[in-house]
Amino acid sequence: MGPTALRRDPAAGAGDRPVSIDSLIYDWNRDGRAAKADYRSVELDDETLRDGLQGPSVRNPPTEIKKRLLHLMDELGIDSADIGLPGASERARTEIVALAKETTTLKRLRPNMALRTHPADVKGGIEAAQQSGVAIEACAFIGSSPIRRFAEDWSIDTMLRNVEESVTALAKAGLPVMFVTEDTTRADAETLSRLYETAIGCGAKRICASDTVGHATPEGVRNLLTFLRKDVIRGRDVKLDYHGHNDRGFGTINALAATAIADRVHGCALGIGERVGNTSMDQLLINMQLWGLIDRDLSPLAEYVSLVSQHCGVPVPANYPALGEDAFRTGTGV
Repeated sequence: MGPTALRRDPAAGAGDRPVSIDSLIYDWNRDGRAAKADYRSVELDDETLRDGLQGPSVRNPPTEIKKRLLHLMDELGIDSADIGLPGASERARTEIVALAKETTTLKRLRPNMALRTHPADVKGGIEAAQQSGVAIEACAFIGSSPIRRFAEDWSIDTMLRNVEESVTALAKAGLPVMFVTEDTTRADAETLSRLYETAIGCGAKRICASDTVGHATPEGVRNLLTFLRKDVIRGRDVKLDYHGHNDRGFGTINALAATAIADRVHGCALGIGERVGNTSMDQLLINMQLWGLIDRDLSPLAEYVSLVSQHCGVPVPANYPALGEDAFRTGTGV
């Protein structure tokens, strides 16, 4: 139900008379006199089965559980899902093939996979797509910030060459390509422009900005995405993604801020992932629903979160928003 859906009147003696929720509360979130949010309904990409599983305390669930999660994502209206990292191992590639085939039974959700801009990953990704018979979206990534380049001892020329060779090979193989810069929120504009321009010139149809270490504020997200939209994409037929982490507790609000500019935002069930985790997909969906950006049946969230909690070994805190045991309880006695 949307935010103005009809419900039974709680007043004594009202019987079955329906009323709007708006008649029971005044919502300052929608008042608009000081500021009006420009959030939009955008595509959603679920990273639970790849980035989510990179959390150090997370277990890798069985393939059959992953297949069930793909079906639940589809029921929730999620548009795409990252099904693995083909460069990780032969086992990872085999599982990507199985999961990609499973997505052919779904109504909406389409698969993608993450790969380094490295020949081994590119080869593994192309082979996985060919074996599955599915044109899996290839999400080719490389670090972009000065600190990352320093740590890896990369020159900009080496980075540009890796991007050019990788994106060209993936595009020639017939795969849709999204080019991803890691640590985008701490990278300079000139480096980002050169990396993205190279990727777009070689066939990338999407670019993705990543808040890899959860550095950004909502203002930072808007600044970065505005730059990418106006100065990099410049009206071309190239989609824009945002991928966020929750190190500062801004995962959900940053993703909502991103909807004003991006075409697709990413998240994981229960916010699992590296360090303190990614944007929480369940919290993002709930907030998009409450804001009226989407109007869909979110009842599959219960099983979606439960499966991830049980099979990834991630307990749901009692005070977890909306889905925790204490979410609708109080101990005050009044």
